[in-house]
Amino acid sequence: MVTLDIEDNFIRMMVVKGRQVETAVSLPLESGLVHDGVIVNPIAVGMRIGELMAANGIAEKKVVVGISGIHAIYRVVNVPKLPKKLLDEAAQREAERVMPVPLNELYTSWQIISISDIETAICLVGIPRNTVDAMLEALRQAGLQPEAMDVRPLALARLSDERDAIIINIQQIGFDIVVMTDGIPELLRSLPFPVDAASADEKIAEVNEELERTVAFYNSSHKERQITPSIATFVSGELSEILAQTLEYRVKPLPRLLSYTDSLNTGEYASNIGLALRQAHPNVSPAQVSLNVTPEAYLPKPFPLIQLVSWAFVLVAIAILIMFGAITLQKYRHNINLQMQVTKIQAQVEARQGTQAAIEQLQTQISQVQTDGAAFIQPLDDAKAQRDKVNGDLSKITSLLPGIVNLQSIAYNNKAMTVTGTAPADTTIVDYVRTLTNSGQFSQVLISDMKESAFNLWQFTLTLK
Repeated sequence: MVTLDIEDNFIRMMVVKGRQVETAVSLPLESGLVHDGVIVNPIAVGMRIGELMAANGIAEKKVVVGISGIHAIYRVVNVPKLPKKLLDEAAQREAERVMPVPLNELYTSWQIISISDIETAICLVGIPRNTVDAMLEALRQAGLQPEAMDVRPLALARLSDERDAIIINIQQIGFDIVVMTDGIPELLRSLPFPVDAASADEKIAEVNEELERTVAFYNSSHKERQITPSIATFVSGELSEILAQTLEYRVKPLPRLLSYTDSLNTGEYASNIGLALRQAHPNVSPAQVSLNVTPEAYLPKPFPLIQLVSWAFVLVAIAILIMFGAITLQKYRHNINLQMQVTKIQAQVEARQGTQAAIEQLQTQISQVQTDGAAFIQPLDDAKAQRDKVNGDLSKITSLLPGIVNLQSIAYNNKAMTVTGTAPADTTIVDYVRTLTNSGQFSQVLISDMKESAFNLWQFTLTLK
C-alpha cells in the first residue's frame, strides 16, 4: 500500500506492507505549485510525484491520498436513532442545514456512528470541488488511481491510542488540531501560518493561541464533558519538540502503531502513518471516523455482477439445450435402428412365403417393434415441452430483473424454480415478485425468505411454479 501526502512545500510518500513501513521518502516542491493545501499546477505536481516514485522504485498505481483540511468543512451532529434506510436521507438533510456553503460547491461525505441506544452521530465532511478536482488531476498526470482519499486531520486522529485526546501536527507552513472524544473527532482546525509568522517562536505562539480558542469553543458547548489539562495530547511535525515544551496539557509520545526503523522521522510522516492505519489496520486506533472522501464519480466501477449472472444463465440454458439435444439424437438413432429391424423382418416374411401362422407371428413382432418405437414419441414431446418451459422461465427471470438486483443462484426441478439473490431494499424485491407474477409466465411466485443481512443489502429466496 502506498500513502501520499502533499503539502505546500513537500510531497511525502510511504510504502507499507502489512504493518511494516518499507519506504518513506519526500521531495521538496517549488513555491507556487500548491497554495494553502490546494494544488495550483496539477501537471507540474503530477510530474514531481512521478519523479519521486521513479527515483525510489515505487511501481504501485493505487494510492491512499491525504487532502488538506484547510478548506475542508467538518461537522458532527447527533440525531435520534433512525432505521437504516432513513439514515442517508437524514445525513443529506443535516449536511444542507449545517454546511455554510451550498452543497453544489462541495463534495460531501458522511459516516454514521451509533453512540447509544437512542442516539446516532453523523460525521459530515464537505470539501470544495476545486480542491478535490485539482488533486485528482495531479494523480491522473502521475498515472495513479486513488484507492481512498482522507482529510489530513482525520488521518492524524488515528495516531492516538486513547479515545479522548488532542492531536496537533505542526509543520513549517501550517498546523492541524484535532479534538477527539469517545473516539469521534469533534473539532478539526487546519490553518496556514500567517506570512509574518517567520520564526519558530511566532509559529508556536500561533498554535497555542488557536489551541486555546478551540478548547474554549468546545468547552462552551460541552458543559457536561470539559477538556482539562489532563487530557492526552499527541504532537507531531517538524516543530513538535518545541511545541510540546510549551503545552500545559499531558503530552504523550506518539504510539508505535506500525513497525518501522528508529531512523524514521514519525513527526514528519505522521499524516502518512494515519493514512496507512486507515487501510492496513483500521482497528488499531480507537478513532472511529474513517471516511473515504473520493467523489463517487471517481471511484473505480465494480464489475457489473448482473452481466456475469446473465451470462451464467445463458450458459446454463445452452447446457440444458445440449443435454436435451443429445437425448433427442439418441432416441432418433434408436428409432432408425428399430425401423431397420422392421424392414429386415418384412423382407424375411416376403422371402420365405411361409405359412399363415408364421406370417401372423412375424406380423405380431412387427407390431411390437412399432409399438416400442411409438413409446418414444411422448418422451420426446415431453422433453421439448420441458425445454421450452425452462427457456421461457429463464427469459422472464432475466429480462424482468431490475438493474439494482443481483441474482446469486437458480435451481430447477420438475415442479418449481428457486431463485436467490440480493437487493438494496425489501421494496425492490416485492416489486420484482409483482412483476414476475404479472408476466403470466408463472402460476405462483412466492417469497420463501427475505432478510436484511447488512446495511442496504437484503438477501431473498423466491419460489416460482
